[in-house]
Amino acid sequence: MATTLRATSGLFRRAPAPAVRARRSPRLIVLGLLCACLGGLGSAFAIRQLTDARQVVVVAHEMARGELVGADDLTTLSVGAAPGVAVVPAAQLDSLVGRTALADLHRGAVLPPGAVGDPLIPAGRSRVGLSLPAGRVPGALTVGSPIVVASAPGPKDDASVQVTLVRVDAQVASQPVSQPNGGLAFDVELAESAALQVATLAAAERLVVVSKGGS
Repeated sequence: MATTLRATSGLFRRAPAPAVRARRSPRLIVLGLLCACLGGLGSAFAIRQLTDARQVVVVAHEMARGELVGADDLTTLSVGAAPGVAVVPAAQLDSLVGRTALADLHRGAVLPPGAVGDPLIPAGRSRVGLSLPAGRVPGALTVGSPIVVASAPGPKDDASVQVTLVRVDAQVASQPVSQPNGGLAFDVELAESAALQVATLAAAERLVVVSKGGS
């Protein structure tokens, strides 16, 4: 006796495919963790740099050794921490104005400690300030120029005045500053034994300056 198979609803419904489990590469996992660590370290470094940033003194204009520091010659700048690099804190800026550049200073450079201060005078030497009118001092003088300081009759002396000849080797010790009378004001460094005599002649306006070779 034949048996009739009757299709019932859902008898031949397709069974869902079994889920395939994704395979994870250990190499990719390690690479991802490494990138995450490096990103964290980079962020920490950046935050630390911002946290450690500080205001330091920077040179605003070119300055030659021996020049007096003006209010606009130095400025401040925020920089990150630089281990091993000596700097001058911005809080010291005002105390540097009016002092002397002890080395050539270049625009944009971070000011190193000791580059601005009071000039040092070697043992056995002295500094004398001079202010001479045009005609008694050459114009092309710079810090370090070798000169001869000599006695000469003053502009108010008559022909009968006799001035003892004095001749002293010296060196320009500060950047000459132009004066309203066309002359120059500057310091000279010379032998201590001649300093008083030169200062006396300068006060009496009985002094001339001559440039030496090699200036």
